[in-house]
Amino acid sequence: MQIRIMCLMAGAAVLAGCAASPAPRHFTLSERQAATLPQGVTPSIVITQTTLPDLIDRPQLVLRRSDNRVSIDETRRWAEPLRRDIPRVLADELGQRLDSGRVFSLPIDGQNLDADFRLILDVQRLEAVEGEGAQVDVVWRLLPRQGTPSIGRSVLREASESDDAEALVAAQRRAMKAVAADIAVKVSQLMEKRP
Repeated sequence: MQIRIMCLMAGAAVLAGCAASPAPRHFTLSERQAATLPQGVTPSIVITQTTLPDLIDRPQLVLRRSDNRVSIDETRRWAEPLRRDIPRVLADELGQRLDSGRVFSLPIDGQNLDADFRLILDVQRLEAVEGEGAQVDVVWRLLPRQGTPSIGRSVLREASESDDAEALVAAQRRAMKAVAADIAVKVSQLMEKRP
């Protein structure tokens, strides 16, 4: 009888521990978009490849606490892999900025799609930094259908209202939109030079 009571107490303790754990919260860099899409047809851009450092290529949010220390938060997670969400956010923002309904993120089939530009992204850093906000470092390559490829780098800091996960993700979202703005400027310059 005593063994049975101990087993029941151990089971109750396990269940209490599970109940005490907060439910995970899920985040995305994407925003809810308005139903209207850009009406323009040029330029056409396809994002064909996105690479990320292993540190952030994970489901959990990563918070940098100091130069050498990070925290991986099991209760705050990305709703989908960042290697899919980042190019989608950039494609949406580029489409809006360039008024083009032909900006896509197609990492698998994009190589075979005929487009004015192919865009390759190498995310060096996308960090939420305690007490600061977001830090982003993205190397990007624009490969035009005709002409010389262009390489650019966007290194940005975006302040956050607080160290709350929602505020830090919002800062990361704003920083990625600023990366899209840099790329859009370069695309516009290259479009002006075309015959």
